[in-house]
Amino acid sequence: MMRRCLALLVLGHALASAAPAIRVLAWDQEVAARELALVCGESVVPVTGMHSEKRTATFRLKGDGPVLLRALDKKTAEGKPVERACAIPATVTRPLLVLMPDKTDPTGLRVFVFNDDPAGFRWGSYRFLNATPKELVVQLEEKAIKVPTGWKAVDLDLGGETRGVGARVALAESIEKPLYSAVWEYDTGIRILCFIVPGTDPRLGPVNMKAIPEDKRTLELEEKAAAKPAAATQP
Repeated sequence: MMRRCLALLVLGHALASAAPAIRVLAWDQEVAARELALVCGESVVPVTGMHSEKRTATFRLKGDGPVLLRALDKKTAEGKPVERACAIPATVTRPLLVLMPDKTDPTGLRVFVFNDDPAGFRWGSYRFLNATPKELVVQLEEKAIKVPTGWKAVDLDLGGETRGVGARVALAESIEKPLYSAVWEYDTGIRILCFIVPGTDPRLGPVNMKAIPEDKRTLELEEKAAAKPAAATQP
């Protein structure tokens, strides 16, 4: 019995310390063009397929210790690539690293980590993150939620069939004056990551949406294709 308990403790520690499967989202195409790698222990995995409108495929690291983001296109005075740590909490089961430009960091990047597990961020739901300096209220059909500042994720799931839905955003302090309104399409097989950002074009309003959709059906096909063993070559 004692041996069994010790074995379970060792296994639990190994699972807790194992590097998680990671996906990456580039904030813009400038970031997407960077030469980067994820590092954990002796494991170094190039970050490929970055895009500003889509998550990358899953990168699986092997090793213990912290996950580092290595900028292969930036060097230290000693000629080594610049690195920065990616703080991934133990409770985050499927981390999504959102990479944003940051001229104050040696890597030129800022990293935000979100738990992208469909068990929490369900298919058919919207996840809102507020990149503006004021608290907002988002309303879809008859459902409304407050979205605080500070990049705190808030989810909204409408349920029902695929349909067009009215979307509205306003300041929490003056909800009667919409800052943004549009008609979106709701689909139970799609989840949408919505960054609410300050508007850059006065003609389009003071806020804008950076929406990153993900289709469950497309993801399943991609995962099946990635899991297939490479075809054996004929001599």
